Amino acid sequence: MTKPNIVFILSDQHKADVMGCAGDEHVNTPNIDQLAEHGTMLENHYCNSPLCAPSRSSMLSGVLPAENGVSNNMQSLRSDQATFAHSLSVAGYETVLSGRMHFVGPDQRHGFEKRLVGDITPSFYGMDNEEQVYGSLKRTSNQNKIGIEKAGPGNSAVLDFDKDVTQAACEHLENREDTRPLFMTVGLYGPHSPYICPEDLYHYYYEKLPIPEEITDEFRESVHPAIQEWYNQRDLNDITVEQVRKVRAAYYGMVTHIDNLVGEVVNKVEETIGLENTIIIYGSDHGDNIGHHGLFWKTNFYEASVRAPLIFSWKDVIPEGQKIDGLTSLLDLAPTLIEVSGGPELPLMQGESLVPYLKNEQNIHENRVVISQLADIKGDKPSAMIRKGPYKLVLHYSYRHPQLFRLDTDPMEENDLACLEEYSEVREELEKELLKHWDPEKAYHDLQQSLSHFQIIKQWGQITNVEPVEEWRGDVKQNYLLKESKE
Repeated sequence: MTKPNIVFILSDQHKADVMGCAGDEHVNTPNIDQLAEHGTMLENHYCNSPLCAPSRSSMLSGVLPAENGVSNNMQSLRSDQATFAHSLSVAGYETVLSGRMHFVGPDQRHGFEKRLVGDITPSFYGMDNEEQVYGSLKRTSNQNKIGIEKAGPGNSAVLDFDKDVTQAACEHLENREDTRPLFMTVGLYGPHSPYICPEDLYHYYYEKLPIPEEITDEFRESVHPAIQEWYNQRDLNDITVEQVRKVRAAYYGMVTHIDNLVGEVVNKVEETIGLENTIIIYGSDHGDNIGHHGLFWKTNFYEASVRAPLIFSWKDVIPEGQKIDGLTSLLDLAPTLIEVSGGPELPLMQGESLVPYLKNEQNIHENRVVISQLADIKGDKPSAMIRKGPYKLVLHYSYRHPQLFRLDTDPMEENDLACLEEYSEVREELEKELLKHWDPEKAYHDLQQSLSHFQIIKQWGQITNVEPVEEWRGDVKQNYLLKESKE
């Protein structure tokens, strides 16, 4: 068999269980569901940082944020650090990026030889492109309360960007003359906020979805103090049930919008390079809390934020309808793609190839460990997570106690076991294992240093006229929020 083509559809901020194939009975995702039906879905798949740039940098480099130096959205991979895109190019692939990857800095390729559409986010962090991209919806894409207050029916740059990215990817498939095997990443920005979707989808989900659970004061007061601080940093202590309902209706509509685009790409693959020797992968960089526990967006280690979907479809090679419940993470993508392509291994890879599991040749070890790390610039202190077996432990810098959950009996993560004596042995074992991969003092020091750099770079961006690198621009007037009908 010749080397397979690989088409990787990568969305942004897709909550892992908001798919029909993942058991959500309310969402319409027929195209993603069909990929799962004809392929294999990873049910306990995690990002290695619940934030865009560090998650994607870990995925591309095959190492954790503590190893590659990217722990927040203002940092970037070194251009001399090899990624799996470099490896696949060496292996003889045409490596193409259409759309989003959240590269920061002048290097907007990191191993991709072609880019069809630039990113929607600024190429230099600190340079504000919100007005030019979102217009009247300025700041609704960030972790900002205004994004919740302006959730609803309408249109945003995110929807337009994803249409342009999909069109460019399909045109490339239609017109390419390159005889090399293809590795193409289709980088979509949805269902990332703004929480705005087409009017018909919004009203459909507003009526269809169950009324959200009320966020009680009792929960807010008893939750870990690091999470209380998370609420305070984002002014989220008075979010109403109605606001959560609007966010979820818009978010579900955006997921269905993404699903439609996935269908366009898959159909074009079938028409052009064919499905017989093509691997189609659907995944996302992290999830979205969409109001669970009173949280939104990401940058925390609750399941809604840190889990992500990942589906592989490879006709006649990967079993159809298979679901793998062993623990996996985005670190596993680099060794998997490198094994499939025959490319050179990266100097260090902290994940492992999924090929034996996808082909159903062996099972994932039940004691496998997954690590995720974060040191964001929004005022939160550094934190890190370990998942092993049914347990998840989260360490927060400067706080005395961690969080500890047993997910098989408490999937909603409502019962923190960290301070219970009967779980002290479990807590100590997981802490010891996590600290092998994460130094909290170093994480805090590095964050403070990066903030110092950020302040200077932000000032530089405000006084210079440096040209953006490969940034997408749509029609800013197409951003709008409709008034909801009361009829």
